[in-house]
Amino acid sequence: MLPFRSGRAGIVSVVAAFSLLVLLSCAVVAADKKAPKSDGKTATPAPNKKPARPKPEEGIKDIPITEGHDARGLVLPDFDREGRLRGKLQAGVTRRLDEQNIEFQGVKFTTFIPETEKPNLQINLDKAVFNLKTQVLTSNVRSTVKREDFEVSGDTMRFEMVSRISTLEGNVKTIVRGKARTPGEESE
Repeated sequence: MLPFRSGRAGIVSVVAAFSLLVLLSCAVVAADKKAPKSDGKTATPAPNKKPARPKPEEGIKDIPITEGHDARGLVLPDFDREGRLRGKLQAGVTRRLDEQNIEFQGVKFTTFIPETEKPNLQINLDKAVFNLKTQVLTSNVRSTVKREDFEVSGDTMRFEMVSRISTLEGNVKTIVRGKARTPGEESE
């Protein structure tokens, strides 16, 4: 038999459960909006975000070449918002195609770890076009990306300067360098 035949106990239980649910939801929303207190002793880790699109103050902006003219031995540094070196583009020959597009020949682009400013990646391209608006370097000739532990080559390449995302397509070859292991050796 039911404890209360009138059904009042069931209605009270539903109202209490709903009120508890609303109260907990408000507490969760309030906790999300409240900023964590920092005592200055420990650094809070930055949340993982998707790579950001170029902002007006980021990336390579001003290249001092007029349309139709060539420059030899151009070196363009790329700094982040804090003024740390993120990359350095070195080109044998540079030509401005129009207001937004720059053509490079004999390109060597080196990325740096911003915290230490030590070289991270080296990208070699025979010929590439850089769009100042989108901050994307594209190449339709064989390109190579190197780091101390790997090397990747492909027929075409697209490199986003701000987000540091690279795409290689067509006849991609990867070489991974590392310590050789024998089957009985434990992994590190």
